[in-house]
Amino acid sequence: MGLRQQTVAPVRLNRRPDARDCKEPRPGHRRYKGAGLLIARLLHKRGFRVRVLARDPTKAAAELGASFEMIAGDLTKADTLAPAVAQVDHIIFTAGAPGGRYAPQSLVKATDYQGVADTLAAARQARLAGRFVYLNSIGIETPSLTGALLNLLKRNTLVWRRRAEEDIRASGLDYTIIRVGFLLDCPGGEHAVIVGQDALAPAPRHRIARADVAEAFVEAMQHPSASRVTFEIVWGKGPRRDSWSALFEKLKPNQ
Repeated sequence: MGLRQQTVAPVRLNRRPDARDCKEPRPGHRRYKGAGLLIARLLHKRGFRVRVLARDPTKAAAELGASFEMIAGDLTKADTLAPAVAQVDHIIFTAGAPGGRYAPQSLVKATDYQGVADTLAAARQARLAGRFVYLNSIGIETPSLTGALLNLLKRNTLVWRRRAEEDIRASGLDYTIIRVGFLLDCPGGEHAVIVGQDALAPAPRHRIARADVAEAFVEAMQHPSASRVTFEIVWGKGPRRDSWSALFEKLKPNQ
């Protein structure tokens, strides 16, 4: 497979599995990992050279394999980001404060906001010509009980993530912001996917497989209709019918 472009993908390893409403992988099948890892693997499968920013490059290499370039760095340490974004064509940002347990506001701000802001600054310094693709959560704009509880557990994460979106839109870079529903460890491609711009509230019915999210990121990274847009992806009813291109063509750019 020919090598095409190079992408840097900050990846957080070993997220806790969330297998609600999904069957466990069948015996002999690999368990699913976080969306960042799935995106990195799919990019590599499609012929991209992938550079991964990791706090523990040895652990990341053991997870992904020798075909990926590993760069030691930490989103909370701005001076480690320049080598990760140097001479890359695109950046996919999927990292965030750890989920599933209490996270103080200092950690949430440092990761969910300042880590994004510092990566944008490094990308501008490196004169990134491609696209910055950002993973966010639904519920950023729509108040809800679930969002309030999430802000209590991960102190004001939705507030800081909304500010991160604002910085991305004002950065001058080409970008795509993808807000995802509740993430599940399920096979991809089995459900219809809704790509919309309706500011959904976080709710269990708004869910999607991490594998479908990975495919959406890889497809959106270069699609012309996904330039300078913010959209949400969740499962719809029935099996998958529409191509990603058809779904993206309905999007309206941010004003």
